[in-house]
Amino acid sequence: MELNFYKQSATPNRINKSGYLSEVGTVNGVVIKETENSLTPDFIMMTSDVVLNSNYFFCSATSRYYFITSHDFLSGGRIVLHSRVDVLMTFRNEILSSSTWVDVADSTSDNSDNYDMLHNDFPFKADYDILGKSSDTGLWGFAYNQSGLNMVLLMK
Repeated sequence: MELNFYKQSATPNRINKSGYLSEVGTVNGVVIKETENSLTPDFIMMTSDVVLNSNYFFCSATSRYYFITSHDFLSGGRIVLHSRVDVLMTFRNEILSSSTWVDVADSTSDNSDNYDMLHNDFPFKADYDILGKSSDTGLWGFAYNQSGLNMVLLMK
């Protein structure tokens, strides 16, 4: 089995990390260690600088992207990579091609500055890429539409 290794600099909750990947190299002769959980598999391979200088990889056999969570050195110059599936990057095409419609919003504040989707003439459609939390504004997110324009959504 072959693994393609990368330095990945995006936040873990970014859906498409393609622009944040720097290829480090490829390693062949990799074996998946028997595991009970397919979301956190362990991979055994020969130790190399490619493996030690990476924090992310793609496995062609499973067609999934993985975060490297830790590693253990074995005898005979081998290494075990402990990993976690990056579900967002692995299924990015399916996620980004789906749509979410918000029909009703509830607000606990009577402040008229808060945007109230309940009185909107049409439902708001957005593809969310990053969600975060701020103590001042509550939840926030960046929405990207098909033309590449973005806007900030504030919700309490």
